[in-house]
Amino acid sequence: MNTNAFHNILNIAGLVLGIVTFALLYSGCTELVTGGVECSKSWLDARVTAALMMLIPPLKFAINIFRDGLGGLFKPQPPVQ
Repeated sequence: MNTNAFHNILNIAGLVLGIVTFALLYSGCTELVTGGVECSKSWLDARVTAALMMLIPPLKFAINIFRDGLGGLFKPQPPVQ
């Protein structure tokens, strides 16, 4: 697997986690006044989703840095051939 494929898998995982977060809220989780989420009536603990969502952006940055170096984070991408 190349870094571009892994990068896109992480993008898909981010989308899936967004959908799961929506499902948590739809399935019975409620937002508290403090900003917390209460999920005693949900089938998935919100902490699991939050932890996964926190891991995806650093992995994407690491892939970009590994593939293109630090300078590659800011340079224009070459056209697709």
